[in-house]
Amino acid sequence: MKRLPIFTPSQRRGLLVIECVLVVGLIGFSVWSWRRPSSATKGTEKSEERSGHSASQYIYAVEEEPFESFPFDPNTADSTTLLRLGLSPWQVRSIYRYRAKHGRYHKPEDFMRVPGMTNEQWERLKPYVRIAKAFQYVEPEARKSFVEETSREKMAAEVKQAWQDSFPKQEKIVFGQTIDVNTADTSLLKMIPGIASKRAARIVAYRRQLGGFVNVEQAMEAIEMPDSVLNYMTVSPVEIKKINVNKLSVQQLMKHPYLSFYQARSIFEHRRNKGDLHTLDELSRLEGFHASDLDRLRPYITFE
Repeated sequence: MKRLPIFTPSQRRGLLVIECVLVVGLIGFSVWSWRRPSSATKGTEKSEERSGHSASQYIYAVEEEPFESFPFDPNTADSTTLLRLGLSPWQVRSIYRYRAKHGRYHKPEDFMRVPGMTNEQWERLKPYVRIAKAFQYVEPEARKSFVEETSREKMAAEVKQAWQDSFPKQEKIVFGQTIDVNTADTSLLKMIPGIASKRAARIVAYRRQLGGFVNVEQAMEAIEMPDSVLNYMTVSPVEIKKINVNKLSVQQLMKHPYLSFYQARSIFEHRRNKGDLHTLDELSRLEGFHASDLDRLRPYITFE
């Protein structure tokens, strides 16, 4: 300021004040410019953080529930069980409608026709479908066996009733009277002198194993009995239940009283190596079979 002689002392002091104000202003502006980007960055970061936090609040990751696999009966399973197996709610409603309209599923393949059933679902559920026996159809062979058994039981009941009507107070029959061992039940057989409960039960069981008696001597094979019981027995002609030697396994063939394990195995090995048997003559050439065996087996086997 001393270099400005044209200004008075008071003017130089004024210029000095202005100069100080300008310096302070420049310093303040510099500080303000330096702090502003930092604040803006922090604000941006806070904004992004808030937006990210907000997004995380409204984005949901829904986990898909895993399907379960366990044995079930489609005739009795409730909706909760069916849903756990991976079936959709509308499929469950279809199953309930099917039960109400058609009754029940009778075999696993019936359940395959559920609307919307995919191959993936069926392959996963197929091993676990269990149909209770009460809901299954009666197999033709079982139906035939049941009818035959019912007929025999009915015949036995009629014979028993006839004997009871003829001998209402008689516990044992007398000489000259006979009982048909092909149709009699244990109650009638016990009327034969020399036969009690155990022997009567063994005769009936042996008759079922054979498929029927063709002579009275076969009843003696069931259990040891005195020869005198033959005087009170007779055999009526009935349809003998035959076994197919070309269809049954070794275990099934062995169930017949007239076939041993070795004979059953000979039959099986012949079928495996040479094909089916067709006559008794072919059977006689197998290992373990003798003429006496063929005579006993003749009424009980078939080659069809």
